[in-house]
Amino acid sequence: PAVAMGKIPDTAAARKALKVAEIKALLEEAGLATDGTKPTLLERLEEHVAKTDGDDGAEVAAPAAEPAPAPAAEPEAAAPEAAPEPVRDVPPPPVREVPPPPPAPAVAKDDAKHEEDEEDEEDGGEKWVLVAPAPTPLESLREMCAGCVSVEPLGAPADGAAATMALVEYAAERDAIAAVASLAALGHEAEIARRTLWRDDEDDADVTSTVVRVEGVSATIDESIVARVFGTYGACVAATREDGTDAFAVKMADRRGAETAAAALSGVYRFEEGQEFPVRVTWCPCPSKKNSGDKSSAAGEKRKRDAGGEAGSGEGATLSAKQLLAVGLPATTTGGERVAGWFVAEGGACLLFDKDRRCAILAFPSADAATEALDTHGGTLRPEGNPCPVTLRRIACDVTARPKRRSAVQGPPPGVWPPVPKPGPEYGEPSAKIYIGSIPQEYAEDDVRRIFETVGEVKEIKILRNPGDGRHKGSGFVTFSDIAATERAIHFIDNKYTLNAPSYPQQKPIYMKYAKLSRSAAAPQQPMVYQQPMGYHQPYYPPQQAYGHYPQHPQQAYAQYPQQAYGQYPQQGQAPQGPTHRQQQMWQQGFGGGARQ
Repeated sequence: PAVAMGKIPDTAAARKALKVAEIKALLEEAGLATDGTKPTLLERLEEHVAKTDGDDGAEVAAPAAEPAPAPAAEPEAAAPEAAPEPVRDVPPPPVREVPPPPPAPAVAKDDAKHEEDEEDEEDGGEKWVLVAPAPTPLESLREMCAGCVSVEPLGAPADGAAATMALVEYAAERDAIAAVASLAALGHEAEIARRTLWRDDEDDADVTSTVVRVEGVSATIDESIVARVFGTYGACVAATREDGTDAFAVKMADRRGAETAAAALSGVYRFEEGQEFPVRVTWCPCPSKKNSGDKSSAAGEKRKRDAGGEAGSGEGATLSAKQLLAVGLPATTTGGERVAGWFVAEGGACLLFDKDRRCAILAFPSADAATEALDTHGGTLRPEGNPCPVTLRRIACDVTARPKRRSAVQGPPPGVWPPVPKPGPEYGEPSAKIYIGSIPQEYAEDDVRRIFETVGEVKEIKILRNPGDGRHKGSGFVTFSDIAATERAIHFIDNKYTLNAPSYPQQKPIYMKYAKLSRSAAAPQQPMVYQQPMGYHQPYYPPQQAYGHYPQHPQQAYAQYPQQAYGQYPQQGQAPQGPTHRQQQMWQQGFGGGARQ
């Protein structure tokens, strides 16, 4: 129903039933905005009603000219006639509902799980505590280490005496860190027992490294002299003195040359006659009392990495006084017990043995025992069957300064290769077979195969050799399963990969080009097709005496040739093609006469 001008319905239900045009008319009369949808307009009207009731308490739905109540001067006469004042339905001001706070997002639980995963990632697995010397009896240590998983004796002497050290295992690394502080408060010497390799340890234990460190070289010896001495055991790439020390960093061309030099010089060679101690050749810095020029890695001090070390690679970590890292172990070493046997006099025990990296972590009952092992065996210990000396250095046990882990590089799935550009025309006509050169005499077929298998499937490797002595000529052929593999080989290996040749330091990079295939392999020879001589309309049979190996019936003679071989014969109704001059001569000889006119 239409609403009278200026009259606003009494109830909220009645106002809600108004049409949009009626609501706009009421708002326009009240001087309010009339834009928006119906819910917006209705909300604006309700606000106006609430404001009007709050200001003067006037009747909203009653007309403005309503008569006043009866005067109080005549109550007797007016009382019987006056009707009771009706109770007006004045709506209360609308109550705005405050929306409740939004519920917690569903990912909150996943975020909490992600935080737990991050905590797990921060747990580097160092959940063992080294207690040295171990208290007696060992059961008392179990009572002090409440919540531990196990307590094991470590480094028991051969005479059956009590163990000199103890290894306490906890469920997590954070529990082990807290236990170290608790044991230290009780007066025991405890520290984190290193049973994993950190990033800087892996770098020092790299079995492919060709860099050695020479300690004990006086200041009067320059780089050229060091390079010349090491060059007698292999190709020496560079020799650089480390600033402020008596040590050199020497880079050899290959690992074999580095190991040979270390075996021949370490603990034996003196650059000068008056040199007090011989030099030590190691795989990483390992200072001792004998060579005191390098104070960078003493027990209890912060470790300093070599020049150019990356951030987060272990620099600044406090070094342990009782744990050492052994690098360059013999390849024949079978286990940690054998490694510990080399340090029986110092009471050493093996905490970790890594056969692939040929390294181990050792623990000693006291700081003096670890120092004695470092001074006595570092760079001079040669186990049986291994002329190359073992390197010892102190190891960090401060997990707060542990270097960050290397992020795993996600490579392509197996069999998926990156696209490479097509080789230029200077490499020859593309094929699955390539010619390779600049191969040293020390490399056999299997060595070359391992190189080229990195770019695709290799079907055959052939090294060219001299018939007399069997020595190969430094070149050969590699056959891949497809041409795409040869394109990758040219892109990644050609003139970019040099094979180490100690006997020939001027070795050049591998070069290659496409191999020239034989004519039979490049394109199969098409069968011989006979054409009918000009003007001869009968089926043409080759002379029996000239082609005696052919059967009598021509249909059988040509059954072995493919169907496309007969595509050259003229179709029925077409003019036959004329023979060539050579065919005419053969035809004349076959029929014993001149050309038929």
